[in-house]
Amino acid sequence: MTERPSLFRQEALEFHAGQPPPGGVLRIDPPWTRWLYWIVLAVVVAGVVVTATARTSETTSGPALINAPDRTFVALVPAAASPDLRRGQFVRIQADGPERRPLAARVLRAEITDQAGVRRAGFAPSAQPAVLVTGVLEPHADVASLHSSPRHEGRAVVVLGSQRILNLFLRRGGDS
Repeated sequence: MTERPSLFRQEALEFHAGQPPPGGVLRIDPPWTRWLYWIVLAVVVAGVVVTATARTSETTSGPALINAPDRTFVALVPAAASPDLRRGQFVRIQADGPERRPLAARVLRAEITDQAGVRRAGFAPSAQPAVLVTGVLEPHADVASLHSSPRHEGRAVVVLGSQRILNLFLRRGGDS
């Protein structure tokens, strides 16, 4: 019977069996490795702090029509947002045109509507089910920057909720 070859080289076996040579294994510790360790540690700590303290908002958006003289608006948002829409929610309305600042507003009413309701409100027909959101501009909203015409087109962004980023990660991890 033939002897099977060893898994390790003979020189390696002799090295481990005997005394290590003076000086041991060559170790190189360049100075940048210490700095890199502390930089990586600082980035990880900063990431944990930001994740635990920063907040993110859940929003929905759609076209809006602004009635400047009455300081009101009507917007069309996807029907999927209807369970989260309620009176008093914050809305940011961006009027069409260059250099327009967003207008702050609040929701007064939100109701699911059909295509006839969409057309009555002044919007083009929607391919998806939609919610008609009506509301009022905040007292400090600057409508003076809008043209002299009474109705203006724009885009409404409704803030549905806000939560810490950490909670978002924890909730996503529990869903898996």
